Amino acid sequence: MTRIFFSLWVFIFCCTFSITPSFAATKKYDAFNVKVSGKGQPIIFIPGATCSGDEWNETVARYSGKYECHVLTLAGYAGAMPLANGPYLEVIKKQIEEYIIDQKLENVILVGHSIGGFLAMCIASEMKDHLQKILIVDAMPFFAGANNPNAVDTFSEAKAQYMYSYYSKMDDGELKNNQRMTAKFLCRDSTKWDMIATWGARSDRKTLAYSLTEMMSNDMRKKIGDIQVPVLVLAAYCKSPEYPDFTRSSVIATFADQYKACKTCTVHVADDGAKHFIMYDAPEWYFSETDGFLSKQ
Repeated sequence: MTRIFFSLWVFIFCCTFSITPSFAATKKYDAFNVKVSGKGQPIIFIPGATCSGDEWNETVARYSGKYECHVLTLAGYAGAMPLANGPYLEVIKKQIEEYIIDQKLENVILVGHSIGGFLAMCIASEMKDHLQKILIVDAMPFFAGANNPNAVDTFSEAKAQYMYSYYSKMDDGELKNNQRMTAKFLCRDSTKWDMIATWGARSDRKTLAYSLTEMMSNDMRKKIGDIQVPVLVLAAYCKSPEYPDFTRSSVIATFADQYKACKTCTVHVADDGAKHFIMYDAPEWYFSETDGFLSKQ
């Protein structure tokens, strides 16, 4: 069980998903670029590590007729201008909170994938107003704890520097090849592989190394107990002959343990065939879940 989770993040660490921003971020919000479309209740979409906000294109197309969609591209990912200084996730989190308040957004729905899901739960654990519900796509409050019961929530500069050095040694072609390998591991839909790999190859290497290290060393398992709004977590599952101990039951148990402190949280696990990019690999199941959650009063 732990081997497949470890392998997943080894591949994520060796990748860089990228993004083409819709327009430049304002000076105030240098932690992200944002594209707004549609009218209605606001939804803020936060993409995964190194991913472009274009990751949500199909989702936005489905919901922009009823909701006001705020699609973010995080600084340093997918070609977006990186932040000058970290800690990256803390800066991004604070600026998203400021954006919600400054734009006078109410009854906000946060939707986050991967590291975007982690950011969504961090925001929801702090904001007691403005939010209505949270949808998290394949993310955990303390991923390192799923692999290692002795994992500690202490940031390691040495680990971040090591990862940054690893990426820095790759030329552009090597990084693109690495990203394509990652895409194949994290997504079953082969039509998305080149897009994901291109996103990854355009991301800022230091941002990737440090932001992932920050997430892996931040234990949110107790803090998510402060979340007061409904949370739906969609977890990926795809049977692998290489990992016979990795079963749907083991995924259910791992996610249940990770989210047990959040009393407003429900976890749903894909039946089979959905890797990390659930929205691409199991679109019917994904949209059935999101439709039901968004419409639920």
